[in-house]
Amino acid sequence: MSAPRTATQRGIRWTFLASILVATLFSWIVSGCGGGSDTLFSSLDLPGIPTAFTVVPTQGETLSATLSWAPPANGAAPTSYVIYRSTTAGTTYSPTNQVTSIPAVTGQSTYTFIDNAELTSVPTYWVVSAKNATGETPTAEVSITPVGPPPTTGDTGFGNNLSSPLIFADGYGTTELPITGTWTADVATVDYNTGLRPLTGILPTTVTTLPYLDSADIYSLNGVSYYEQGTASTWQAQWENGASAQQDVVATWGDNLTSQKLTSTSVIRVEIALSKTLTTPMKAYTMQSLYGTQLNEVQGTDGTTYDSTTAFVFATNAHLKIEKLDSSGTSVYVLYDQTLWQGDGPGYLAGEVTVSGSFTYGFVWNMKNVTLPSTVTKDGTWRITFSLDKTSPVGTKNNTVITSATNGVLDSSTQAHIDINVAN
Repeated sequence: MSAPRTATQRGIRWTFLASILVATLFSWIVSGCGGGSDTLFSSLDLPGIPTAFTVVPTQGETLSATLSWAPPANGAAPTSYVIYRSTTAGTTYSPTNQVTSIPAVTGQSTYTFIDNAELTSVPTYWVVSAKNATGETPTAEVSITPVGPPPTTGDTGFGNNLSSPLIFADGYGTTELPITGTWTADVATVDYNTGLRPLTGILPTTVTTLPYLDSADIYSLNGVSYYEQGTASTWQAQWENGASAQQDVVATWGDNLTSQKLTSTSVIRVEIALSKTLTTPMKAYTMQSLYGTQLNEVQGTDGTTYDSTTAFVFATNAHLKIEKLDSSGTSVYVLYDQTLWQGDGPGYLAGEVTVSGSFTYGFVWNMKNVTLPSTVTKDGTWRITFSLDKTSPVGTKNNTVITSATNGVLDSSTQAHIDINVAN
């Protein structure tokens, strides 16, 4: 049986309902024969079948299932419980379908596990087995169809609202135009050059003040009304023109570059965010994940705000470089080398507001469609370098200083990189 995958790798979480104390049962039997030395060997019975196994949709969440069970009523004591999942009936109890393994706890009468990793709205089957050193004893399959998000009318084209504070380090917005105004809730004096929502001509003419929370966009979660990103509802966290002072920032690479398995056919989402600690807090909106996961996640706000002590930073002289390294760490091929505003869409670097309302530099790298020289393979080590380029299209050159890098390496005050491994 293959090694169990961790909860982090599967995007799942589980909870115990009692204190944690792993129990292991060993039964040692000593036997001997006339005139010979004693022989020591181990004997351990299989555990019984876990009892009261149920699977129900997780309350208040979508594409999530809650598993519950109790310890076996007979047999040897288990040392762990193994969870399996499949969308094909009759095949669930198989090493290839293992989700995770949970330690058994002495005296614990009930176990609960929430599975919300990569579920879809199709009939899904689960099995829990009790395991010890001798083997496993599985339950029968239990099936439900996970509840999906409510139907939508598709992409409205509204985009995401800024929910976290943002500093425009060089006095230019994502539009490549200079910022002429200041942050305001007055719709009549909004500076559209920032590139942030609201965009010109989008709001109803009757709306004069932000936020605009459209009652048609309400999504209720645990009794709270939320207004979704990507709808007519519009809000804008506080921003400021930071061109008058040097911006000292921390560069943070997206977790997916190191936490997910990347292959030669992956669509790799490259993200790096610049952020700084504030001496004077700025206004931010409270956000909540509503439904979906990863690329399909939808978040929203209940309209409440708070004072944030951290702001994201947009520097216009951002530069991205992606290159293949050989086994010695030497660059053998440069695949991408570009600044902002060289194009739109996948394959081009851009400043973006994410579904959570934060700000990041984003780049979509479709490895499947990449064409390389015959001497360069897609698998192996790739280096992604973010730098602040003196030759950027607009803005103050090097008004931003990188003081540290998270999930990567700080090369200098204007450059950081991260190395990733791509499997075949």
